[in-house]
Amino acid sequence: MNTHRLTIAAAAALALSARDTAQAQSSTNVLDKTLIEAVPLEESVMPTIRPVNSVYGTDRSVIDTPRNVTIISREQLNAINIFDVRDFSKLTSSSYTRSNFGAPTTPDIRGQIADTFVNGMRTGLTSNGNGLPVNFNAVESVNIIKGPASVVYGPSQYVSGYIDLQSKKPYFDGFHGEVTGTYGMYDQRRWTADIGAPIKDNLAYRMSYSGEQSGSYYYDGFRRTQAGYGAITWLANDNYTFDFNNEFLWGNYTENFGVNRPTMNLINNGLYRTGINTNNFPGLPSDPQNSKYVTSGFPTVNQVELGPEVPLNRRLRVLRPGDDSEGMSYNAQVVQTIKPGGDWEFVNNSFFRYIRRETMSSYYYSEIIDPSLSLENRTEARYTGEKHSINTGFSVRYQQVEAYNDFFNEPAGVWDITKDRNYINIYNADYFKGGGSFAPVPGWPNRYYMPVNGDSGISKTWQVGPYWQHDLKVSDKFSLLAGVREDVMFADYMDPAGWIPGDYTTMGMFNANASAVYKFQPTWSGYATYNWSQNPAGTVGNGGGITTQGAAKFSSGGFHTEAELFEIGTKRGFLDGHGYVNFALFQQTRADQNTVSRQITEIETRGVEFELNLQPNRNFYTTLGYSYIQAESSAAGFDVGNTTLVSPADRFFSAPSGSIRRQGTPEHLFNLLTTYKLDCGAGVSANLVATGDIWNNNVGTLVIPAQYTLDLTVFYARQNWDARIMLLNVTDEKNWGAPNGVYGNESIIAELPFRLEGRVAYRF
Repeated sequence: MNTHRLTIAAAAALALSARDTAQAQSSTNVLDKTLIEAVPLEESVMPTIRPVNSVYGTDRSVIDTPRNVTIISREQLNAINIFDVRDFSKLTSSSYTRSNFGAPTTPDIRGQIADTFVNGMRTGLTSNGNGLPVNFNAVESVNIIKGPASVVYGPSQYVSGYIDLQSKKPYFDGFHGEVTGTYGMYDQRRWTADIGAPIKDNLAYRMSYSGEQSGSYYYDGFRRTQAGYGAITWLANDNYTFDFNNEFLWGNYTENFGVNRPTMNLINNGLYRTGINTNNFPGLPSDPQNSKYVTSGFPTVNQVELGPEVPLNRRLRVLRPGDDSEGMSYNAQVVQTIKPGGDWEFVNNSFFRYIRRETMSSYYYSEIIDPSLSLENRTEARYTGEKHSINTGFSVRYQQVEAYNDFFNEPAGVWDITKDRNYINIYNADYFKGGGSFAPVPGWPNRYYMPVNGDSGISKTWQVGPYWQHDLKVSDKFSLLAGVREDVMFADYMDPAGWIPGDYTTMGMFNANASAVYKFQPTWSGYATYNWSQNPAGTVGNGGGITTQGAAKFSSGGFHTEAELFEIGTKRGFLDGHGYVNFALFQQTRADQNTVSRQITEIETRGVEFELNLQPNRNFYTTLGYSYIQAESSAAGFDVGNTTLVSPADRFFSAPSGSIRRQGTPEHLFNLLTTYKLDCGAGVSANLVATGDIWNNNVGTLVIPAQYTLDLTVFYARQNWDARIMLLNVTDEKNWGAPNGVYGNESIIAELPFRLEGRVAYRF
């Protein structure tokens, strides 16, 4: 496990700041007060002024939280004009997110897809992390936690980390309103409106709306969304608080599979290899793509006659004009807090989520979630004493998912994107008449799915999990934290087509975590954390449903995959609260289940993470992050290879024995955001993201070299309005993005070029 390396490195790290500061504050509260007096809360980027409840359920200062946490403020969200979760790479370490078909809903953290929470409640996920856009207009700030959830939040297959979206809160101090409009190159058009005010002294509301009607740099691309958010807070009395928020989102957009047929010549020199299939067609091709004779690729491989390599038009991608994705989601949350007096408080958190969406890509991929709904309720009893603090309770979760997915017919590499893309259409192929002998989707004419792919069917699950978490203050400097949890899941699965008989099972999942925190000074701590969990890894289908992974029965091995985390680090506030630095080392092992073979793969990840926040006054701030990650698998994952373009040497089954590097994870990731503003309101921001090389496929024969992106923003801000001009990818780098590993031999993303956007905001 190489744990001794972490211990030695941590001892050195904790000694880096060994000198005491003569003017150290007597408490973190003093630090917070000093900072707030210098910089208004809404302009601050300092993690030390905001309590963190996304790790252990209760409010803690970031100094007292024994995990690596990044807090992204509204100021930072505005500064980079965050668009999707891939932008988190601009603000935190260890988060490089693969493309996920251009529709990622969660970031990658420490080398794998992460989890998503809203105000401490898990939303439920797809199996690959893609789906509807995230409505950041409903978000006040984002907490990014590295590593698995604690016992308060329970198990998940995504154990490398999670984001907790902190919703906008109602205003009690008076009426506030803001409208914004964004317009940019390639027909980018977005707008928002936000208002809030007290209704009575103890009752207030907040409402937000956002819309988008945008085109795309990529041909035939677009994104249209409508989203609304509303929240109410009722302070009934000193003992009872009622918080309610809900959110609706509708989206219609094109996914981005990217450029097919990736080669090193494409990556290095921008040359795309042309050619169409020669699958036994007599005489001339049926059309420019010879689509009549395309085969599925499973198990028959498309034979492609190669043409010349030509310079790639980066606006091209594998997309038939008219293909799109559409869906809607709705969230509702109620948080009730009761403080009966004394040292106890009780919190009840209820969260409901509904999703209905579908994707049709004629190259070919079909996905339908019809629908996914979940309801979770968590009740917490919290005790805070002089030496002991306890958070105990239980959660009950129900989820029902109806999902239909077909990726067994996905000949993505056969299409030549330099030819007429109107013929990128699997429905033209002889073999696909009537769905290629696959099952029709109930209620969806001319749509089909593969029942044994592990992502399709109807599932219902109940999950109950009691937990106990205990803090012990051993002394003023030293404290311990430990927690245990046991979840019981009841899962029922059926296949409407009857290809799989269906199954019912009950399983238990145990979780435990323990931490030690030592306070060198009130604003300087060191910590060590251990987390062990059993998780439903590899068994969660599209839309979050529990499936048998294409087998006749549930496999207990698939549900009881294990994850283990060792993490040590140090955090320190300095410069009278105007600076903050954290450093962490971690080692994590987890298990994953192979998509095709169902075998368990061991994944080991080790890394170093460093982050710095500096904000001496209202005129200047900078944030910096760096991570070095080594992520290795005991065996390469499954990948698609349905054309003769893919050499056997590029395939997963040709991987050398022993551990291999994880696809899609840069070993080095660096980000820098800095802003300077004059007293008159004029200012400039610069944001730099740089990555080391990235494996595009599972065996490292396609490698994206080190690259960077630099964004510049010029702005003028007054009390009631501000205007910004954003120069994105200002040096016009021809960067590439990695897909999911399954498609590493079939796809690569041509990232966006230089572009210009303008945004105006008016506050009233």
